[in-house]
Amino acid sequence: MITRRGGFLIIFGVSLELFALSFYAIRDFASFLKDLMGVDLRVFLPNIYGLIYLSPALILISTLVLTSVVISFTNYHFFTKLEFIEVRRKLSTNRCFAGDFVTVTITLENKSRFWINNIFISDIIPDTFDLVLGENFIATSLPPKSSIEFSYIVRCSVRGIYKIGPIQIVLQDRAGLFLKSYLVENYSDIVVYPSYEDVKRLEFLQKAYGSLLFGRYRVREKGHGYDFWGLRKYIPGDSVKSIDWKASARAGTLFVREYEAEKNIKMYIFVDASSSMSAGMARMTKLDYVARATVLLSYLANRSRDFFGLVVFSDGIKEYIPAGKGRMHFYKIMETLSKIDAEGPSNLSRAMKEFIMREKRASLAIVLSDLEGDPTIIEEAVKIALSHKVNVIFIAPIGPLFEKIYTEELSRAFFEVALMEYMKRREQIKYRLAKYGVHVLDVGPEDLVAIALETFLKAKARGIGMM
Repeated sequence: MITRRGGFLIIFGVSLELFALSFYAIRDFASFLKDLMGVDLRVFLPNIYGLIYLSPALILISTLVLTSVVISFTNYHFFTKLEFIEVRRKLSTNRCFAGDFVTVTITLENKSRFWINNIFISDIIPDTFDLVLGENFIATSLPPKSSIEFSYIVRCSVRGIYKIGPIQIVLQDRAGLFLKSYLVENYSDIVVYPSYEDVKRLEFLQKAYGSLLFGRYRVREKGHGYDFWGLRKYIPGDSVKSIDWKASARAGTLFVREYEAEKNIKMYIFVDASSSMSAGMARMTKLDYVARATVLLSYLANRSRDFFGLVVFSDGIKEYIPAGKGRMHFYKIMETLSKIDAEGPSNLSRAMKEFIMREKRASLAIVLSDLEGDPTIIEEAVKIALSHKVNVIFIAPIGPLFEKIYTEELSRAFFEVALMEYMKRREQIKYRLAKYGVHVLDVGPEDLVAIALETFLKAKARGIGMM
């Protein structure tokens, strides 16, 4: 591909050649008019015959210009090729949480024995990534058998699975007359988990307040454990090892020591991934908020060694991870959360039926849903769950609060009317579910994560879903 500068030089060289030849034509035309019609143009243009003395100089200049263009093209065509170049990309990590920083390093190597002049490299990044330090492009020259590298840092703002790439390479000759643009299909996958900021805040509070923050929410059961519970009178059949001889001697009757052990619960987090969950502001939809709450709930369950699983549903179950525990299980859930999209209608009843077929034992189900589906279907899902010893708690985002609030008075009035209608429908759903002892917790963007935390701790303290 020829550049603007190359096109100008070619037009300039050809124009000079044409001007030089036209001077000879003007001389011949003037001689023809004088011989045939007796008209001497030198009366009007005294130096008309002297123009031909400029022609050799113009021809020489045009020849030099066009020759330089040809030589430049030849060198460019034979000594500047894509196969002479190797481009490598390295990421500081290919898995991170939303809001984390990733360093990208590009290495450019010239494998040939020739200079590669004027090379431009641009690494294409996703639109949801923010370039925070450095540049994702470079313009340079490469000596033979040499390499250079440059780095830049991006902020991964939104959860998801992304590809960094392709790489655009533009090769140009030394004079800047010709260029070739290539798109190298070099991609690097990067998985962005939902934000971990809420967990970091929780860890900070835990360090600051210790057991005062979470101790009162532990599930305790009398039995064989390590923490002393109390004394009771001896019953035939009790182990002799459990007798407290000092207390028995003081009371004159046998007493045994009782201990308590912390019990674990089994929790499933139901994430509504229907199309209505895609509403919200840019880079932070209802589904993104719900994903953040799921991260926190999973972290809490993992920290307290409870069993926790994930159910992503819309018109049925889209993703299912059986209840488990451990760090690898936590990151398995994070991986699933990073790739879910909001699409399709919501049918919690069908999802619950499919869940019951897979999970036969009692459990706690925390449903994160905007409840914008059919109320009858939601009620049916609750009845199915309770009949199979699945205790359900709803954490329901209030849709309009997650969307943009306009400042104009007219738009604000419309928003308030829409919110009133929305809450009227929500109250009807809450009334229908209250008959079964199921609570619906209404949440906005500011308190969704906090209420998810409180819901888990209270459910654990009550022993809901205890194994």
